[in-house]
Amino acid sequence: MKRFGTDFLEMIKGFDLEVLEKSRYSIYALSKELKFIYFNPAWYHFAIENDIDQTALYNITLGSSYTKSIKGIWLKFYFRKKYKQVIKTGKTWHYQYDCSSADTYRYYLQTVYPLNNKSGVLIVNTEMFNLQNTRMNLETFKSIKKRYVQPNELIIICPNCKHTKRADKTGTWDWVPDWASNSPVNTSLEICPTCRHLFKD
Repeated sequence: MKRFGTDFLEMIKGFDLEVLEKSRYSIYALSKELKFIYFNPAWYHFAIENDIDQTALYNITLGSSYTKSIKGIWLKFYFRKKYKQVIKTGKTWHYQYDCSSADTYRYYLQTVYPLNNKSGVLIVNTEMFNLQNTRMNLETFKSIKKRYVQPNELIIICPNCKHTKRADKTGTWDWVPDWASNSPVNTSLEICPTCRHLFKD
């Protein structure tokens, strides 16, 4: 199945096609009319692993309408408005969503980037959390989100000492061992107050 046309390469200048192709996360692009113009290999793997109806998958091809692939009229309106806004303003948009199964609680971050010359959007879906689906894990996730996820949906980590900035307590930075060696996908870097003196002229 064809996954992109030659004009797509011009539209994604500034992005590395090889990186998009090798990503383990589902990535696709839409034209300014919100029609599919690109799918990376991981998009297909994700669809198959999540038991997307084969008929529906067959109907999602280059040139097909994105909004036709969404169930629910309000969701169609919501995403249409947001994606069109990214195209018009040239500003990246972030959206978090739950994509869980019966066994696994999964939480994703969708990042929507504008393409060149207002020609469309590139959409990257990265997994933020993947937990066994239990009440305890859901409570843990909610606690982590409240404590560390900033209003802009990013987790801020100091690149020098690897401490994580609290979202619920101004001026406090915590040591989170799991994130010191493997940062969450929605990480932003900021020098913490303790390390800031090291970078002064």
